Amino acid sequence: MSRDETQLLARSVSACKERIASLQYSVAKNAPVFPLSLDSLKNISEDQKESIDAMILRYSQCVSMIQDQLFKGIAIAEQEDINDKSNRDKSLLMEKLGAIKSAADFGVAAVLRNKFAHHYPEESRDQIDKLNSLIREAAFVSGVFDSITAYIENKRLLSRDDQDSGG
Repeated sequence: MSRDETQLLARSVSACKERIASLQYSVAKNAPVFPLSLDSLKNISEDQKESIDAMILRYSQCVSMIQDQLFKGIAIAEQEDINDKSNRDKSLLMEKLGAIKSAADFGVAAVLRNKFAHHYPEESRDQIDKLNSLIREAAFVSGVFDSITAYIENKRLLSRDDQDSGG
């Protein structure tokens, strides 16, 4: 792996770590209003709605960063060509390499992210179900990040200096 690729992976890990911390903060802040029901959703304040929207955004960003940046950095380090691979294939490769435990479970997280990309403001049962699953999936995504960072450390893909400096 070239020095530029190593630095890019280190910066990606650092940025994702910050975003995961923000997601965890949002989950803790919003946990008291969950689980939501149709009635409780109608009664949340504008501040709570904005806070939930921030949690959705942070969740989506974390999934995207893992899928687009960390998976790519690991693939480069492991000399795997992923240029023509689908996101599902990338997840399967990460599972095969041992960077994540389950490509199928990560796929669930990615599908939820995609569902939020097509968010409609109506207060429907489907929307409630997506929001309620967000808390569980956010914890899963945090665990995936932990698994990936453990993999990077165990495989020594980044030096201690790279990890500390974020590039």
